[in-house]
Amino acid sequence: MDFCCSYNCTSPISGPSPPVFSQLIQTLIAAQCSLGKIDDYPPDRTSEIMANPEESFDFIIVGGGSAGSVLAARLSEQSDWKVLLIEAGTYPSAKSDVPALFLELQETSEDFAYQVEPQSDFCLGMKNKRCKWSKGKVLGGSSTINAMLYIYGNKGDFDSWAAEGNEGWGYEDVLPYFKKSVNYPHEVIQKHGDKYYGSEGPVNVRSYNYTESNIQEIFLQAAAEKNIPILDAFNADRFIGFGRAHGTLDKGHRNSAAKAFLSPIKNRANLFVMTSTRADQILINDHRANGIRVTLEDGRTVDLKASKEVIVSAGSIASPQLLMLSGIGPKKDLEELGIECKADLPVGENLQDHLIWLGIQLEFRNDSYQENITASYLNDAYNYLAHNKGGFAGIGGIDLLGFVNLDDPLSPYPDIQFHNVFIPQGHATVMETLLKAMGLAQDLRNDLINLSKDINTIFMCPTLLKPKSIGEVKLRSKSPSDPVKIYTNYLIDERDKQKLLKAVDFVKDFVDTEAFKKLGASLRSFIIPDCKNFQYDSLQYWECNLKHMSGTIYHPVGTVRMGIPENPKSVVNSKLKVIGIDKLRVIDASIMPDITSGNTNAPTLMIAEKGADLIKEYWRNENNF
Repeated sequence: MDFCCSYNCTSPISGPSPPVFSQLIQTLIAAQCSLGKIDDYPPDRTSEIMANPEESFDFIIVGGGSAGSVLAARLSEQSDWKVLLIEAGTYPSAKSDVPALFLELQETSEDFAYQVEPQSDFCLGMKNKRCKWSKGKVLGGSSTINAMLYIYGNKGDFDSWAAEGNEGWGYEDVLPYFKKSVNYPHEVIQKHGDKYYGSEGPVNVRSYNYTESNIQEIFLQAAAEKNIPILDAFNADRFIGFGRAHGTLDKGHRNSAAKAFLSPIKNRANLFVMTSTRADQILINDHRANGIRVTLEDGRTVDLKASKEVIVSAGSIASPQLLMLSGIGPKKDLEELGIECKADLPVGENLQDHLIWLGIQLEFRNDSYQENITASYLNDAYNYLAHNKGGFAGIGGIDLLGFVNLDDPLSPYPDIQFHNVFIPQGHATVMETLLKAMGLAQDLRNDLINLSKDINTIFMCPTLLKPKSIGEVKLRSKSPSDPVKIYTNYLIDERDKQKLLKAVDFVKDFVDTEAFKKLGASLRSFIIPDCKNFQYDSLQYWECNLKHMSGTIYHPVGTVRMGIPENPKSVVNSKLKVIGIDKLRVIDASIMPDITSGNTNAPTLMIAEKGADLIKEYWRNENNF
């Protein structure tokens, strides 16, 4: 980026039109240089803090991701509160601003790139037979590296939380907090009303500026043939159907939580941000949290004090890790590692995730297809830099989503979500990027990449919305630098496997429509080496396919479960306070009792919005812990 911003033309064009060419070039350079600007965000104040490390903060927030960004913005609205935000990563890159490049952010410095523990009958088609879990290690967290899809979940999700005793977490209770964050387009609110959609929040929620419209129209036509509702806007009062989702976007650029919540307040004097800083331990004295021990980028360790509260918002993997390192967790496990147990709570348990299956694919050939791929990418790059439109402003058609219930067609709530991906023939690089991001082993990757050179590919990927299989997160050691052990336990409950296998018949029926017949699409007979002994399309084949071609859609939740204190499964109460420890809250996706029915970033923002109000209400009333 430094090069492009300091570019000087050494061979000017002669003739009457140089100003036009020069202006065009400078416009494109300026557009590229506007991506990933560090000065869009609050400055790193580590050196200032280290000059007086004994000084206390009112609130320390651990984790500058989706939840942490919201909390930092909302709590620092109180000008007499001194707020510290600690982030393990650094500032978003230029690449992260471009929607189409989201898959290329995995396994970079902006990604924690966790490896889950091996499972004997799952993730078998992945590299080293292990699924990998990406998580944002950057301001904005996973909202900086995800696909930006903005989905609330449904009424049943949150009403079930309330039914478990979590007062104030029913659908009607949380809906105002969804609305508080967002700025929906005027036309959506005009058509559907303002009950479900906000217009004054910092998060711009927009349509993607580019989609594979032809393929998406075919999907919608097929759904209509099957009497599946067509949703022109998600997040309202209907939860079953196909439609184009909105994303957290602003004029063709990513609108991460950091960009939405932190950029507008980057000069707020009472907000302090530390990047490239690892939180190692919550400082607890007499069952009260007093601060955080951190390790800086240069290796120095320092204790930072909080006079009011410590708030852990590090996500469903790092939040339980920090709690357990601090002595909050299962007593037996902690003592085996030599960690003094300060609160015997089921931290790390109740891990839930949305499993996605890549093994159901369609294909069709276009014999008249001719495209200069290089020219196509150059045109897309120009359209993006000049107009914020084109291929780089979209996510390859993944915004076309489908929600269905395979067990009960009359239910208002889905049990399967379809993520649909279109790879045009000839776009082998796109196929390679997708499969690498999903962690597929090289042999399977190569076969699909070769196929994509001459044939169009559609992935119809069923995603299990309400898994019965529950995993857990455990410490590997008492060292903060050691990665945790992640046990996904995918498909250990037979009901999950049977639910996903039903998706095969749904896809077969879906493709048996005039819309797909006109396209010439058919179910792909995809050969998986370890499944070659099973006849294609047999139950045994699909079971084998499922074990090899499934992985995560990066939605881990639940490891610091919210519930009533009397419930032995609870870690935090409905006010998000850690049970048995004063002045300590956890506010992020890890508090979900049960996973929501859709992409989880929107509910995470909601949790943080509500959490901020809970904190303000508590201190406004001048209560004591």
